[in-house]
Amino acid sequence: MIPILTEEESKHLIRWHNSHRHLDTVGSAVDYQGTRKLHIKNEGIRLLFQKVETHCTAEIYKATGKVFYPEMSSLCKWHRGGYQNPHLDTYSNQEMGEVDEEAVDSGREKPSREWTCIVYLNDDFSGGETYFPPSEYYPFGHQVEPTIGSGLLFQGIYHGHGVFKIRRGPRHTIALWFTEDMHKAMTSRPVSDLGHNENTIRNSLNFNKDDLLFTPTIHNDSEWFEYKRNAKNL
Repeated sequence: MIPILTEEESKHLIRWHNSHRHLDTVGSAVDYQGTRKLHIKNEGIRLLFQKVETHCTAEIYKATGKVFYPEMSSLCKWHRGGYQNPHLDTYSNQEMGEVDEEAVDSGREKPSREWTCIVYLNDDFSGGETYFPPSEYYPFGHQVEPTIGSGLLFQGIYHGHGVFKIRRGPRHTIALWFTEDMHKAMTSRPVSDLGHNENTIRNSLNFNKDDLLFTPTIHNDSEWFEYKRNAKNL
């Protein structure tokens, strides 16, 4: 467990999410409902996400010597009765329709969502513990007790994990996934269209490194005026 957020910062995130539930686009009736960082415009809330992401990427680098990037982050509210059976974090639900199962089975393609972090924003609920079933790494299984503002960082692609049914709630968390593939890193800019997710928005982003704000080919005022006029329409 990594201490990341203060108790007041955690409460602030809960209050903000409770007043912006219209932005929820992830989760289900079985477990939780959440808002993607992708759809959050409030800079204060985004900075708290960035604080968590920075802590996590630093810890991952210390453990592996490799740079990882946030692939997806969401602010989640788990309702009473919500749970998750043990699973591995391989592909997100939004990726499943694009996965070449034959390529995965043959080893030609591998999932990149290697690291997972769960940040606990409250502890006034019962049940809802994150747990790891018995395995080679945890011969007798393992259960995590929540600490407000602390993050549970682990390699979710290798360690099966689940969430016990919440008996009294709600349970508030931030969920984050990290990838070594820079091309799968989520965009740093907020997106208004709730129909977009971290995957679909990539088709609308400009990845042209030669697209500069300033270009030395502009030599006079009329060319500069035309350049600015065109830039506003991009």
